[in-house]
This record gives sequence, C-alpha cells and structure tokens, in this order.
Amino acid sequence: MVAFAIAGDVAAGWRPLTVAETAVATELLERASALIRSQVPGIDARLALDANLAIEAKTVCADMVQRVLLNPESKRQESIDDYAWTRDNAVSSGMLYLADDERLRLLPPVAQLGGAFVASLSG
Repeated sequence: MVAFAIAGDVAAGWRPLTVAETAVATELLERASALIRSQVPGIDARLALDANLAIEAKTVCADMVQRVLLNPESKRQESIDDYAWTRDNAVSSGMLYLADDERLRLLPPVAQLGGAFVASLSG
C-alpha cells in the first residue's frame, strides 16, 4: 500500500534530508503507514471522504519518522566530565511508534449522545 507521506514531507517539517536519510525515511514511512493502518481500522476508506484526515495522516506519519531520525542511536542521556544532556522522552526511544494522541487524531470522532445522561432535578 501507499505510504501516507513521502520523505519530502519529513524534510518540510524539519530540515533537508541527506541522500542516506531520504532512503531510510522512505522505508520508515512505509512502516509507519502500516502501523497506522493496523491501529486505526478503516482509515483508508475515510481518507477518500475527508481531505483534513489525509493531511493529518501525512503529518502524523512524517512526525513518527522524524522522531526516529532525530535519535537514530536511541541515545537518552550523555555525560562527559562536567557536561551532561538528556533527550526528551518523546524522541529518546528512537523507535517507530504511533503515540496515543496521534492515534486519537486519526480515529473517527466519537458521536455525541445529546444529553442521554442528563437528568433534571427540578420539578
């Protein structure tokens, strides 16, 4: 199946990619798209009906890959003498994953019940 984003989408939201990064990003975008499809059932059918969802899927897919490219060695922390830094948890794993908030953005909206659980206490 076709990926939701291309390497140019990753670069557009971050920085120009090297040739090697472009090749890695292209592969990761295919994997990210498969992961999205497995966790968001019916997304392909909904994409044809919702242009905003297509943009959101492209953005989420590119963000997933950018997280991996930001930390290809999965380095969380580094200390040398009196120098130390710690990488943000969202990037530190170096793994390709769909975050909970990203998944929610791609799921169909939940239908409102229209006050089904509202009870008036006045007479």
